[in-house]
Amino acid sequence: MNIKDYQDKVLEKSHRISARLLDIQKRIFGERHFRIKSAAAIAFLVVACMSTMGTLTYIGLIDQSKYEVSGLTVKQNGTGLDVSWDAEDCDGYEVFLFQNGERPRSITSDTNSCRIELEELGKDYRVVVTAKGEGGAVSGAKAEIIHAEKVEQKIEVPKEAFAGFEGNGSALKARAPEQITYKSSNEKVVSVNDKGTLIYNEPGEAEIHIVAEEGAKYKKGRAKVNVTVFPDELDRPVAEVSEKKDTTVTIAWAPVEFAQKYSVLKKNPADESYDIIKETDAETCQVKLPRSHATYAILATADVEGEEVESAASKEVNVKSAAEEAKPHSSYTNLRTLDHSSLELITNVTGLGSATVPQSMSFVDGNFVISYASHSGSAGALVSYDQEGNRVAERAVSGMGHANGSTYNPNTGKIYTVRTHKAIWSPLCTTFKGEDFSDAGSFNLPRNCSGIAYDESMDQYYLSKGNELYVTNTDFKVLHYYGKKIRYNHAQDIGAAEGVMMVCTWVSGNESYIDLYRSSDGAYIGGYTVPIGEIESVVMVDKHLVLLMNNSGGGNVDQLLRTVDPVPLP
Repeated sequence: MNIKDYQDKVLEKSHRISARLLDIQKRIFGERHFRIKSAAAIAFLVVACMSTMGTLTYIGLIDQSKYEVSGLTVKQNGTGLDVSWDAEDCDGYEVFLFQNGERPRSITSDTNSCRIELEELGKDYRVVVTAKGEGGAVSGAKAEIIHAEKVEQKIEVPKEAFAGFEGNGSALKARAPEQITYKSSNEKVVSVNDKGTLIYNEPGEAEIHIVAEEGAKYKKGRAKVNVTVFPDELDRPVAEVSEKKDTTVTIAWAPVEFAQKYSVLKKNPADESYDIIKETDAETCQVKLPRSHATYAILATADVEGEEVESAASKEVNVKSAAEEAKPHSSYTNLRTLDHSSLELITNVTGLGSATVPQSMSFVDGNFVISYASHSGSAGALVSYDQEGNRVAERAVSGMGHANGSTYNPNTGKIYTVRTHKAIWSPLCTTFKGEDFSDAGSFNLPRNCSGIAYDESMDQYYLSKGNELYVTNTDFKVLHYYGKKIRYNHAQDIGAAEGVMMVCTWVSGNESYIDLYRSSDGAYIGGYTVPIGEIESVVMVDKHLVLLMNNSGGGNVDQLLRTVDPVPLP
């Protein structure tokens, strides 16, 4: 309803009221007396009702119960009041807030609820709700008193803990509705100014206590953040062997202050570098490792605001294997003698062109692939035989060199050949595709070696050279190194099966051996005596050993021989 319509409506009502009053006075005083004595007063009364009390006059003429306010609810919510009530068919509501006799605040609402933000808490308030009837006249009202409690004050900080290096600092950036003050529990470690800037003084730990003062709306608030100040370099760990067993060794160290983790380093004998092999948390200050010939060190590390701070590595911790050394020929442990009574002939083998000297053998997709070299090592060949002794494929190759050792990895589909022997020293490993013997590339191994074998059950490689044995992963990173006195100080080739390294050694004439070592700890298991010629290589197929023999039986004959009975590994 616009203002003009409202005024017209009130005027119309006033006219009706005036007419009724005139009628009443005529009856009481008579028409002439009324005209003379009361006309001015009646007119004044009508005007006054219209100008100052029109609304109240209108109330008397409408049904006030229709607009009665009921169900008034006042609840504190944070720093204000949520007010709601019940009423029907009203043109709006007027809500009044009273406090300590002060002039009330007035809020107009078109719905049955409103929100009143308070400027001060901890006081009593009275809320009165009135309804507007037709034409804006005030009708029924309802009042309620409530005590508004001060609100808990929350201090916001970006994080609950800070860390940094001595000589540096950070901005605390705390926020609260009221004024904030700061205090350090240890000024020597960290100090803080009135703007919340942290200054890291020396290594240690401290707390920053934050107080937000009490205000008109909020109670006093408190918060705390932890601060750790780190040195530029952590203390150096002190490590030692704490326990030795036949197959394991435990390395322990004293805790390093501020360290969040420890790294166990193992020395790579190939290049004297250290590799991380294990990590522990700050509470774990020992680690159990396989007992093998190795050198370890411990490194303490902390992560400070995304930046790592480390200690120097501990002094070297040298571990010796408990494995029995390979004994001299006169007293070594002979597990079995492999001669023509316990071996069956698969086939006599021959090379290709000038590459007539058998060097090594690998088992490739059900066939035996033999690598050949010329006496000078300038020519090479790969020749394969099936398990019935039939010649299957051959290829003359260059660049293979004097391939003393070879092996096949079915996962990569490659044959790996190595070239070291007494006259040639090289870490080069030349590879060929197992399916057609085509070139597949070359790379350097971590050490010169004369023997190589892939152990499919362990998914690792074994390398042999002189009195050295290496266990590597599939990336040829050295995992274990074992220094062994292999007889005659020379390994022809090495075989692999079920975690056992089978080192082939030829002394002279018909005197050959296969010495067995456990790959996990280098323990010497024993050996097979092979008194029938120069052994070049060995593989295990279906629990039978297959031997590549040069000058077998003392004659100028090269043979593939297989054990008649299965040979279980110790």
